[in-house]
Amino acid sequence: MKQPIRISLLTFLAAVVALGAAQPAAAKVPSDFFGIFAEGPTHKDYRGMGDAGFGTNRVPVNWALIQKTRNGGYDWSTADRGVYYSAEQGMRPTLIVYGTPSFVHKDTSRGLHGPESKQDLKAWRKFSEAVARRYSPNGDYFDAVPEIDHLPVKTWIAWNEQNSKNNWLPRPDPRAYGKLVENFDRGISKVDPNAKIVLGGMYGFPRDPKSMKATKFLRKLYKVRGIEKHFDAVNSHPYGSGVADVKHQVKDLRNVARQSGDRGAGLFVGELGWASKGPARSESVVGKKGQAKRLKDGLDLLLKKRKRWNVLGAFVYTWRDFPDGQLACNWCAWAGLVTKKSKPKPALRAVKKVIRKNR
Repeated sequence: MKQPIRISLLTFLAAVVALGAAQPAAAKVPSDFFGIFAEGPTHKDYRGMGDAGFGTNRVPVNWALIQKTRNGGYDWSTADRGVYYSAEQGMRPTLIVYGTPSFVHKDTSRGLHGPESKQDLKAWRKFSEAVARRYSPNGDYFDAVPEIDHLPVKTWIAWNEQNSKNNWLPRPDPRAYGKLVENFDRGISKVDPNAKIVLGGMYGFPRDPKSMKATKFLRKLYKVRGIEKHFDAVNSHPYGSGVADVKHQVKDLRNVARQSGDRGAGLFVGELGWASKGPARSESVVGKKGQAKRLKDGLDLLLKKRKRWNVLGAFVYTWRDFPDGQLACNWCAWAGLVTKKSKPKPALRAVKKVIRKNR
């Protein structure tokens, strides 16, 4: 008969402590909570973003570049590049799908035209399904590139700043956008029923009189029957002079969702940023130290309110400065965490510190 094994209390406690020390610490936020977006990123930019600790990268998928004719095939080369380099650096791609092919509207010199006719919406839905069949967990892209991390797309953003006239000509139309979201969801979810569908990010207070405040747009969108069944999260681009503007705009959008009966809606902050320099008249130009402090405080706010506000992700805008004049935004060219020559700004150090502390 085997003798019973006797373990002293001290030995037992030592074993428990050793076991606990051997277990990895649980992440404070999901790995893809912290996101980044870069304007025209280079391979070096992707490496920098990955090294900074970002867990996801917003990759643009421009319908107009991918499908040239209504019944034509798809050229995925531009989207593949963003997806590949993101995953190569350990960042799960978050796709923002948008764009106006010439068969939807020939003239896009002044901005984007959303698909509105039955024919165009059918093409949009078919395109959305094709994107999911390529990049979703049920898609075939990552099986074809085993040399990079298997990080299929789980979060999909439907259009961008649709409350702005420039992104929905001739003027924003919540009902028409609702049809876009519905068809987007039906296309994506046909392939991946677990996909997270996120509304396009909305700037709180566009200055163009033909644009629409984010809260007004969202309130009208919720009047589209059954629309809340077709998206998982509201998306804010809460630009302003400081973190108080972030809090104000996010709370306003959440209030609209709650008042519309969609209390469970998630929150995405699809762009969070300030500029280190630029036109003095712009409230978003706050200097290098101001940029660093606001990004730190803004991310800290979203982390503190993460559960209460159901924050699914926070994306910093942008990685690297770029030549002035590329966008209509008069300060965006200096919103990078690094300069045009990739020299780190104080903002990069501040953001990296927040990420390290909460991962």
